[in-house]
Amino acid sequence: MLTLGRAARLKARRLPWGPALTTAAAGAIAYWIGAVFPGPAGEFPYYAPLGAVVAMSSTVMGSVRQSVQSVVSIWLGSGIALAVGAVLSPSPVTAALVIAVGTLAGTWRWLDDSGHWVPTAALFVLIIGTEDPVAFVSAFGGLTLIGAAIGVAMTVLFPRLPLAPTARAIDDVRAEVLVQLRRLARALQGDRPPTANEWSAYRARLEPAVQNMRAARQLVLEASRVNRRRERHRQHLDRQLEQAASLERVCFLVEELTQLLEEEERAGNDLVGLGPELRPQTAQTLLALADLVQSGDGRTVDPEVKADAQDALATLVRQIHDVRAGESTDDELFTAGSIVTTIRRCLETPRPVSVAD
Repeated sequence: MLTLGRAARLKARRLPWGPALTTAAAGAIAYWIGAVFPGPAGEFPYYAPLGAVVAMSSTVMGSVRQSVQSVVSIWLGSGIALAVGAVLSPSPVTAALVIAVGTLAGTWRWLDDSGHWVPTAALFVLIIGTEDPVAFVSAFGGLTLIGAAIGVAMTVLFPRLPLAPTARAIDDVRAEVLVQLRRLARALQGDRPPTANEWSAYRARLEPAVQNMRAARQLVLEASRVNRRRERHRQHLDRQLEQAASLERVCFLVEELTQLLEEEERAGNDLVGLGPELRPQTAQTLLALADLVQSGDGRTVDPEVKADAQDALATLVRQIHDVRAGESTDDELFTAGSIVTTIRRCLETPRPVSVAD
């Protein structure tokens, strides 16, 4: 059991210290440049670090995209405020108008999540830049652009390659697969098949874990583009991508197996796919499959554990032939055969570990 202090240390180690320090450095450099900038812009140095912060991203391409979208949003909002301010003086009605127009303009799909800067920038310009709106907009937009450029440069110089979050996502998926396989085995170890409600209780949270792994995989793929750290970590990156692909396939097969058992080996069915003679060995085979998944990293497995799982499956196949021979319907044989086929495909997905690995 984790102590409070150890749990706090583990949580602290998982905090994004690197991105936080890089963003802080980008903001400090941008502020210094904004403070020494000549002309009216030097009166508003804090807009430069604002641009640096909005430009920072976990990927180089993401940083470029966010900076362009944010700067365009700020300029668009500033333009709305200038247009309204040229006709109407600042008032609650004017503020409501620029917010409404800015909010509508911010829904432009190309701006994506940066669209919220449109009404924000419009309100800033309307309220703060009343004395000299053109100079204020030039300072606001110009310093934000400079800060965004600094943010992009810092992302290029100190790029992230989020391998650790991807590794945790892969571990989470493997853990959920193990939970699901062992729950299925437990469900088949009873004297009768589970009911529909009981099968629901045996379901693990596979889909959320898989979705999280997909997102982590997509992030690390995007982060590896235009990333000077990629070559140094290429082998690790390729291994993670193989792990994720292999585990995703296993998840798909385990989900297919779960649905098959829920539908065919359920209390109340006139015919069940396994029956009391075959459920125990099917449970043993599922436990052997769980041991197989646990023995490797998702893309490779222990060859001895794989041999044990194959033996368990072969025993199940023999029992199906013995039990079903001469007394089974086509539906019973088809269901049992489908279960065997799905388990066999799970066994074939990871490959045995070799010396090269």
